[in-house]
Amino acid sequence: METLHPVEPVDVIVPVYNEEEILPEFHRRITALNLPLHLIYVDNASSDRSVEIISSFGDVTLIRHEQNEGYGGSILDGIAHSENDKIVIIDADCEYPPEALPELIERLDTSNVVYTSRFLEGRNQFMPLPKRLGNQLISALFNLLFRQRLTDLYTGCKAFNRAVVAGVRFERKGFEHVLEFGVRMARRKLTIEEIAIDFTPRHTGQAKMQHISETLKYLYLTCYYYLKR
Repeated sequence: METLHPVEPVDVIVPVYNEEEILPEFHRRITALNLPLHLIYVDNASSDRSVEIISSFGDVTLIRHEQNEGYGGSILDGIAHSENDKIVIIDADCEYPPEALPELIERLDTSNVVYTSRFLEGRNQFMPLPKRLGNQLISALFNLLFRQRLTDLYTGCKAFNRAVVAGVRFERKGFEHVLEFGVRMARRKLTIEEIAIDFTPRHTGQAKMQHISETLKYLYLTCYYYLKR
């Protein structure tokens, strides 16, 4: 079935931290979609040429952090500078394909929150075992406690309608923002939908998460949020 292009503009929040090698490819691929996208790049105090490269793109919004404010801090600043009814979050490292955006955005016509999943339909089994098991363990606990059916809670690419974050006060500034976002949506009685994507492990830079220690922390936080009513 042919994917319809959205008529109204869509805000796309792109958190960036030292991504000079991949940024030109990311920007080329996302602009090649020919969608009415308002690109909001949030640079989290990069020490490489990321800001210089983003500044060369032209018709984009660039938000600069003078010091590292965490992944969640970048997302929250991006939301604060967004202006359209549909909002997308996608990492700049091309692990999540920009080409998934048309389907992701279209699904917002029938769902309020849509995640991309690296595991739906049995995809991406090549992912390192500790990383895959950690994510699946957190997702399973989250589903049990918050009545969702997610396969990939800690995805780096998602979309939502602005109304679902209206009046929501997010507190977490690090990677734990991802968990807090899911909890806030579940507490609003929203069902988080998913679409399957093909995930490409990063071939430039370094991953920002320490997966074993982070997994233990998020398991604790999931229980904490469940008990905190």
